[in-house]
Amino acid sequence: MNLRLRRAFVVAGVVASLIVGLISIRIAAELTASAAPPSAPPVSIEELRSALAAEQARAGALQQQLEELLGVTGQLSTALEMTGEQVSVDGLTADQLRDRLKAAEAKLATVTELLKQAEARLAQLQAAAAEQAAADVGTSGAGAGPAATPKPTPQILELLLTLDAGGVGASWTSCITAALDSYVLVRSIDHEVHYPPEDGDSIVARVGSTGVLDGTVPPGTSWYRVYCLALVDGQVKTVAKSGTESIVVP
Repeated sequence: MNLRLRRAFVVAGVVASLIVGLISIRIAAELTASAAPPSAPPVSIEELRSALAAEQARAGALQQQLEELLGVTGQLSTALEMTGEQVSVDGLTADQLRDRLKAAEAKLATVTELLKQAEARLAQLQAAAAEQAAADVGTSGAGAGPAATPKPTPQILELLLTLDAGGVGASWTSCITAALDSYVLVRSIDHEVHYPPEDGDSIVARVGSTGVLDGTVPPGTSWYRVYCLALVDGQVKTVAKSGTESIVVP
């Protein structure tokens, strides 16, 4: 009897354990289902399109803001460059500004002198033209008599000397001749300047223009004269010259 009773109790205990396990599993499943988040509702194509359009609009607005910021940055860079240039100009010393002013005044004086020389040369040409016209009238009124040869008007070249960084700058007025050969600038150690050069004279340059720089002039006082050479009767001769001009080189 005791053995049968034991078996009955064991079987009853196993059955009870199985029932309790099944109940526990069911309860756990119900608790898990109740704690799970609700399933997300389905998203339609229209909602996706609306969201995409909104993101594109936002990206366009951000792009516009970025372009505006880039424009402001460019303006600031330009302003900084202009400010830097102004600071560099303001940083010049009074002596440097004074030197620039003197250089500008010297250039203005040179231009003014050249203008005066051109006006004087124009007056000479007008006088020569009037004299030639009068000679032509006299020749036509003389009938069959011999034609008088008009006396040529002597030309006087105007010579201007200036001190430059590389030496002495020389410029002169043009020589009016149909057969110009060249201009010869002669430097001398005294006021007696000759061409062809003699003792103490030296040819600085023989050029076809109306200006040259004497870069080999020694310190002290030097005298200059320019000669106009032209082809006359098959020979190169002096047809005009300037007066003697002097300059002191430090």
